[in-house]
Order: sequence, then C-alpha cells, then structure tokens
Amino acid sequence: MTDLKNLLEQAAGTDPVVTDADVAADLNRGRRAARRRRFAGAGLTTVAAAVTIGALAVPLAFSPADGSGTDGSASGGSGTAVSAPPATSGTTALSAGDVLLVAAAHEEQAEATTGTYFRVRKVYSREWTVLADGRIVCCGSAPAGPGGYKLRELTVNETWTGLKGGTAWLGTRSLGARPATPADEAAWRTAGAPTSWNAGPTDTADKHDQVLSSKPGKAVLYEMKDAADRYTAPGMNSTLEDVLALPATPKQLRARLLETKALTAPDADDVVALVQFSGSLLSDTPALPKVRAAAFRLLAGLPGATVRQNVTDLSGRTGTAVAFSFPEYSLNLRLIVDPKTGKLLSSSYTGGKNGDSTVLLSGWTDDTPKAPPASMK
Repeated sequence: MTDLKNLLEQAAGTDPVVTDADVAADLNRGRRAARRRRFAGAGLTTVAAAVTIGALAVPLAFSPADGSGTDGSASGGSGTAVSAPPATSGTTALSAGDVLLVAAAHEEQAEATTGTYFRVRKVYSREWTVLADGRIVCCGSAPAGPGGYKLRELTVNETWTGLKGGTAWLGTRSLGARPATPADEAAWRTAGAPTSWNAGPTDTADKHDQVLSSKPGKAVLYEMKDAADRYTAPGMNSTLEDVLALPATPKQLRARLLETKALTAPDADDVVALVQFSGSLLSDTPALPKVRAAAFRLLAGLPGATVRQNVTDLSGRTGTAVAFSFPEYSLNLRLIVDPKTGKLLSSSYTGGKNGDSTVLLSGWTDDTPKAPPASMK
C-alpha cells in the first residue's frame, strides 16, 4: 500500500492550478492536429477526407442551444462536419474537441488522493410498460397500447471498492417510479393514478413478487469480499495496481484499450469501443490524473461528437455536454463538463432497452460504507 500511495502522490504534481497557458497549449495542440489531418486528407476521397477533417467535431458557440437538432444540439454523423451557427457577441466558439481538451488540462493538474475505499455513486434509470389490464412488463421495449402507459424507475447504487486484502460493499435503493412522459402521466391519471405496481415473481430463491412504488424504497448494503480491489472498467477485471499502470499518453492508451477490445469484443467498432471504455475509465476507476487527461484527449480526437451548453444532469448540476451517439448500436455517451474549470460533473451512458446510468460521485474516501441516500446528490 505504501508504494501505491507514493505513486499517487507523485502523480499529483506540485501545482494543481490550471493556468491559461495550460488550456491554450492544449487547444493549440488540438487545432494543429486538426490542420495536419486536413492536409493529410487532401489526397483522400471526399468521404475519407470528411471523416479525417471532422475528428475534432463541429465548432459550436458557447451560447444557449438554438434548437437546430432534435435535442437542441447541432449534430454531425460519425465524423461528418455540419455547419455551426455563428458565435454570438460575448461567446467563444469551441468545438466538442476543445471542451474535452480543457477538461484534459484540468485533469492533468488535478490532485490525486488516496483513501480506504474508492466510491462511485450512480443513478440507474429503466422503463416499465404498464398495459391497460394492469400487467407490467420490463423494460420499456413493449408498446403501452391504448389505456397503457410507461413508468421510469430510478435506482441509486453505490459501490465502495476496498484495497487489496480488504473488502467491498454495494449499497442500493429505489428512488421510486413515475410516469415517463407527460402523455404517460395523463394515461396514468386516467387509469386511477396508482402508486404501486406488481411486476410478478422475481428470479430470487423465494420467488417473491417485485413491487414498484412511487415512493423511495428501503436501502440495503451488501458486503462483497470477492470484489475488493477489482475494477471492471474499462472492460477488464483489474486491480488497483493495474489501473494505476494505465498508459498516460493518448496514443498508448488508445492501443491499450483496443487490446482490451480485441479480447472482450473483437467484432465491435473501434470508435464505439474507445468511447465506451474511455467513459468508463473516467467515471468508474481511480485512474491517475495524467491517464484521465489522456482519456479526454483520446476522446477529443474521435469523430462524431456534439456539444451543447447549459445541460442539467439528474442531480441538477449544469454544465456543457459533449455527447457521442451510435444509433446502430443503441448506444449514447454524454459527458457533462464544467466549462469554467473543465471538471467532469457527470457521465451518462444510455443503451439497450431504454435504460441509462449517470455517475453522480466518484472518488476516494475514508468514510464508513453505508447505503445511499433517498435523493440524488
């Protein structure tokens, strides 16, 4: 443990302040790289050149969204450039890549810490379909039909990953279910506005019924001795020492993550895998500051990102969102960053059958493990 503690302290550096020069250097590096890609693409086909040039994404103004996209953001396809609205007076035009490079400059200077546990608090969301006859079906993929509606249930999970030779804990609590949309709320009121729903027997040993409620549920805390000093992100069952040994340059980190992809999901698209693994590394592991910075820089060089200002996460924090979307894989990753400091506020992953997860808290602590609160914070 002493060696790992010393390694963390050495990685912290002596000056945790991100200077204007740090940010400017990162942005200049990113723009020079974009120009190099532009020149390199001169002899390519039109489509290949568009993919190459679009690697830092679309320049967008740091001003309220104008509704140009379905979610208020301008969007390019995977690496396809789209004309951006002009910057308004008093705003600074930054691309999605620029936002991520500011975050990288911040993370590189961040202070590494140690603790007894690495704690991650996530809020998971999933949909249930309530049919007109009262039957309830997971997980939102079934149409509600006439007289039916959909519910969105939020559950908060908190993991406390201990050190080698220690233990780990998992705390969980339902935050309740409610109609997913205003239209669902209207159908719910027509159905009598029930406050609980019986989903039928579970796959537990006693086959008890799973009952959803509109109120927060009882918190539980489980000890998981086998999970101590184990991190499943990014796509691997790693120890703390493995995580601390991740490479600290974008090129080397990319190669390492693609090695993991080759072992775990060889048929997956490289960009999809890099986005997913990098997001998990940032939110779910105690990676060193320089490794986290490398992950941000790696993401900044990938095609297909969109940016939107004044986005609020599930806990009410507001920042600038950088999002990657892969409809063909039903996968979306959204990072919300404080535009002033570059700090990662939350990471949201959406995929599969209408479910998503948002990281609200991630870091070392000496607190005693306990079940999560009945609120999102």
